[in-house]
Amino acid sequence: MLGAVNSKATTTLRILVSLYLSALVGLAFGQLASGTDPTTVADETVEAWLRQEPVTVERFQHLSAAEVCLALPALIQNPPPRAGTEVNLTDRRSLDTGDPNRLQFTYSATLPRERLEVVQVILVRGRDGETWQATEVGYWVDRPTGRPWLQGRVATVLFIIFSLMVLYLVLTRSFFRAWLIRGLEVARGHRRLVVGTLIGLYSLFALGALIGSQLPDECSDAVLALVNTAISAVGATDAYGSGNVATAATVTFYQNFVVVTVFITGTLALLFGIPAYLLSAVSFFFQAIPFGLLGAFSGPNFPFFLVLILLELTAYFLVVAGGGILLVTLIRKGFGSRSEAIRNLFLMFPLAMLLLLAGAWYEALILIQFGI
Repeated sequence: MLGAVNSKATTTLRILVSLYLSALVGLAFGQLASGTDPTTVADETVEAWLRQEPVTVERFQHLSAAEVCLALPALIQNPPPRAGTEVNLTDRRSLDTGDPNRLQFTYSATLPRERLEVVQVILVRGRDGETWQATEVGYWVDRPTGRPWLQGRVATVLFIIFSLMVLYLVLTRSFFRAWLIRGLEVARGHRRLVVGTLIGLYSLFALGALIGSQLPDECSDAVLALVNTAISAVGATDAYGSGNVATAATVTFYQNFVVVTVFITGTLALLFGIPAYLLSAVSFFFQAIPFGLLGAFSGPNFPFFLVLILLELTAYFLVVAGGGILLVTLIRKGFGSRSEAIRNLFLMFPLAMLLLLAGAWYEALILIQFGI
């Protein structure tokens, strides 16, 4: 059984890499240049970067899972240039980084069809104080901290007020409580569809976690690189690094409810439900792989992560099920019932919002306050 799972894990990892490579056109390399002269190191790094051959998926077909994992972090951090890129090494400029142990050089570059680009190289000073090591090379991209406005005092205070208001509305005879009750009635009225959706998507998540648990240890760095890239882009790294539970909960709720649930899953659910099912099946299967690889479902912290997963995944899956309810309503009653169908879908959002609000505070508490 484990042999079959390992084989499946290797195949899945290759698929994951192939999907990632589809957005890239070159293979990164591991060790970048180093030396005592930073300008020479920068030039050599760019020259080596330009020599990289374009990636073809076939180059990964005969690699083991461990070999693919060893290549993936460099591929993520330093993807090679697009075909036809030319860099003017004589047009080197040094930018002020504000850190004497970190240097940044930029070069003018051209792509096919006379497109202009800027290539950058990042160097850091070695422990000996004399050697400079290149750590990044690639097209210059402005990388501001993800959603800094969401991590300010105003946003945090507003989120605390919002959370207290939701709690009050849940505990009193309010319109929000009526929405929750009506949403539960709709879910009970389509019990088989909702339960089937939850079982199906949770099963795919469990399968992804199982496959992740069978991947070799060499894959840990690759998975962490992927996860760090994703959470940094939405500002979660800085939010949780601040040590402020309320700020971390604010960022988590915004990403989980506003972005993922409303704008992505909700929009796809409105398209007769099917796109939401397809995206969720693929997305949560692959998202489960890091959980399995990093051992989130083993050890003393397992109960805490289990509660978190139940809160957040159930919220997402209810909205997906809402798309299914919309489709079933239209099939049974015709397009004249589209208002009812859409209303049934929208009634899943208060349920999802309440679960994700609780999940955001819970996640921030266990990760920051209790250091889990």
